[in-house]
Amino acid sequence: MFLEKYLNEFYLDLVYDNYEEDYLKLLDENNFEQVYKLLKNNNFYFLDDIILNYLELFEIEEKYVELAIGDIKSNLGDNFALQIGQNMTLIDKIIEFAIRYSENDIR
Repeated sequence: MFLEKYLNEFYLDLVYDNYEEDYLKLLDENNFEQVYKLLKNNNFYFLDDIILNYLELFEIEEKYVELAIGDIKSNLGDNFALQIGQNMTLIDKIIEFAIRYSENDIR
């Protein structure tokens, strides 16, 4: 599984405990990598925790996640990544915004 490239053994075991194997097999490695790089380039220093708790974020196309991060950044300011790291529930907002962008793009 490609997640081994991103997680140490401890976090990888936790991911396997948290998610069904069938779901993990459905993850698109290319999209995962794009979203991962986007988060890393935006100073999300807690990527392991995002993967562990918000793996669905990596299912959304990178362009929509980028738009959602832009919204969060404009609301929280330049230290948005630090604020999100201190309040991980803000990842839910990123997911919500990204899904909304993807739905509006389809229509």
